[in-house]
Amino acid sequence: MEKEAGLKRLHASNTEKINNAVVPKWLIVMLKTRFFNTCMAHHGFKKNEMDRFCIDCHSAFCQNCLPSHTPHKHVKIRRYIYSDVIKRQDLCKLFNCSGIQTYLTNKAKVLFLKQRNQHRQRDQQRHVFKGYRCAVCERRLQDNNSLYCSIACKVSAIDEGCSKRHKLKQSRKGIPLRAPMVSLTASMANEASLHGNKRSK
Repeated sequence: MEKEAGLKRLHASNTEKINNAVVPKWLIVMLKTRFFNTCMAHHGFKKNEMDRFCIDCHSAFCQNCLPSHTPHKHVKIRRYIYSDVIKRQDLCKLFNCSGIQTYLTNKAKVLFLKQRNQHRQRDQQRHVFKGYRCAVCERRLQDNNSLYCSIACKVSAIDEGCSKRHKLKQSRKGIPLRAPMVSLTASMANEASLHGNKRSK
C-alpha cells in the first residue's frame, strides 16, 4: 500500500510539473527534423552526415559545418537500435528530462527522440505490467519511475495539458455585472411602489 501511494504521489508531482511546463520551439523543430542525411553543403566530404542540431538556427548540420556554428548552442544526435537518441546530460541543460525513460549505450545514458514502433506481441500483452507503460503511447518501460518512453511522448503530454487548460479558460464564463446606475434606479422604483401602496391603504 505504501509503495502504491508513493507511486501515485510521484505520478501526481510529475503531472503537476507537466501542466506548468512549456515546450521550446527549437525542440519541436528538432523532433520533426530528419537526421543522418547527407549534408548538401559538404557533398563528397567525409563525415558529412547531418548528426547535429543547432539550437539557435533551428536546423541540422554535419561535422564539417561546425566552424559556422561555433558560437551557437548545439547538440549531437546519435543512433541506437536504428533510432535517433540524444545524451541525457546534453538535453538536461536545455530541457526538463524528468519522467523520460533512460537507456544505456556505450556507458552513456540516452533518450529516444521519437516514439518507436510497437511490436505486435507487446500490443497483445497491454494488460500485463500496466504501470510500466508509457503514459502516452503505452509502450513498455524498463522501470516504474518513468512516465514516457521518449522525448516526443513527453512533449505530446505537455501539449495536451496546454490545450486542456486553454479549453478550460474558454469554457469559463464571467459573472455578469449589472451597471451601478441601473441597479440604483431599480431599487428607487421598488421603494416608491412600496410607499405608494402604504398611502393607498
